[in-house]
Amino acid sequence: MLGADELNPLARRIWTALIAAHPEWAELFGTCGTDDLEAAIPARVASNAGHLVVFTAKGEDLWIRFNPPYMCYSVNDETEMLDVIQQILADTVLFAVVMRGEEWAGTTLIRRAEPTGVPQLGPNEVAHIVSWSGNCDETIESGQRYPE
Repeated sequence: MLGADELNPLARRIWTALIAAHPEWAELFGTCGTDDLEAAIPARVASNAGHLVVFTAKGEDLWIRFNPPYMCYSVNDETEMLDVIQQILADTVLFAVVMRGEEWAGTTLIRRAEPTGVPQLGPNEVAHIVSWSGNCDETIESGQRYPE
């Protein structure tokens, strides 16, 4: 990986915030493109998340994602990023991807065990809920009520 001083300004700020909060992740940092940051933290084997990936894009955007397709969420800054990461690691927020057949319909984060947080599903839609631990994963089909 490049040194932090070789990253673009946004990537450098994110690197600094991540190192301060999670110094044990330092060896998991890499680059994306020429000067953007990508940190990929492996999930437990039992999890469908694969990795928690934090990355900058073109020095302008900041994203958090899991490995499965469409599980990508934009955050505004390092403060929001650290808050979202903390909630993901604690399984208090989960990724929710809504598919309409084979077509992606949307991605959001939901609070665990809050039925009102599950996206409203239209006909023939399915929500794939993925947690960091794998303990809260669900697949919800339209017309099905979220477990309480």
